[in-house]
Amino acid sequence: MAEPNLIYKITILELLHRSGFPLSNSQITDFFLEGNLTDYFTAQQAISDDEDAGLILSRTNHNNTTYAITEEGNRTLELFKEKITPALSKDINKYLKANSISMKEENSFRATYFKADRGGFVVQLKITENDTPTMDLSFHVATKEQAETLCNNWKVRSDDVYMAIMDILMS
Repeated sequence: MAEPNLIYKITILELLHRSGFPLSNSQITDFFLEGNLTDYFTAQQAISDDEDAGLILSRTNHNNTTYAITEEGNRTLELFKEKITPALSKDINKYLKANSISMKEENSFRATYFKADRGGFVVQLKITENDTPTMDLSFHVATKEQAETLCNNWKVRSDDVYMAIMDILMS
């Protein structure tokens, strides 16, 4: 029997590999929690260990961190693929089948901001589909609070914004 922590780390690599797109911290953690495979803290440690080892790469936008498997992660997965039991493989397939559409949608809306050189903040709002930009907007705002408000509302209102802009530009 393999060390459980090793299996968790390899499972994260397999989950990222099979998904074909970056997953958020909560999406990875939900897999472990929904399947009663381990607790929250152990899942977080496995994610951190994979990142520290260069097997996964994190990207943070506003309050959301997503992870993607690296080339080194793919090589490591090939070496340890036999650690993924048929039952665990089935669980991964089931989770991705049930959640992949909602996970893709959740990760396709990106919002971030940074301090502008001449004061204020620049807010970048994006919608992507299969890593292809559908909409990419940047705004300059005066305060951090305004920047945070735009970022927080983006996931909820981005469809409305997209449709409004298309209506205006197409008429």
